Amino acid sequence: MKTIYILLIALLVTTCDSDDTVDPASLLPPITMTGENTFGCLIDGKFFRPRDGRSTINSDNRGLRVVQTETDNWEIHVFDRKSERTGSLYIHIEDFFVNSIGIYQINAANGLRGIDGPNNSYIYGRFWNPKTENYSNYHSFIDSGFIDILADNHNPGSYYIISGTFNAHLVNIDNAADSLYISKGRFDIDSISLQFTSFD
Repeated sequence: MKTIYILLIALLVTTCDSDDTVDPASLLPPITMTGENTFGCLIDGKFFRPRDGRSTINSDNRGLRVVQTETDNWEIHVFDRKSERTGSLYIHIEDFFVNSIGIYQINAANGLRGIDGPNNSYIYGRFWNPKTENYSNYHSFIDSGFIDILADNHNPGSYYIISGTFNAHLVNIDNAADSLYISKGRFDIDSISLQFTSFD
């Protein structure tokens, strides 16, 4: 009888442990090409997605924005404004509105965007660094990843649906030995309905 109780307790503990463990990749949105306004990636194996901040009139509290810069370039700005340790990620695609569908090599970032950023595709972000117990800035470098645009239905200056995947390696600008790996990144963005979408 004692053996049965021990087996039941062991089974209960094992079941509870397996239920509490969630594979971060299972939280990612599916790869779609229909303007679902989804974005997600794994950063060092942890799930990252846009989340709006407190609800105000100020649009700076939005978790996901897209911007067309310098006529031909496109940027995705992603913010997790709700977590205890917030984070931000900027993805710049150089000459997107010229080249459209295809693979874009990720090169060096300088931490600036638009006209002040470099003339190449890049990614940079700001995340909590548990090693320093502070926030750190991470930048892409030459040939540090790729962005694959899978679908593009755009009319420059008005609306667009753009979908793609990405992977990248970013380094801490204050310590090159410290880096982040972004994997399984995906986005499917409809610029018109994005303004009405909430990310919590």
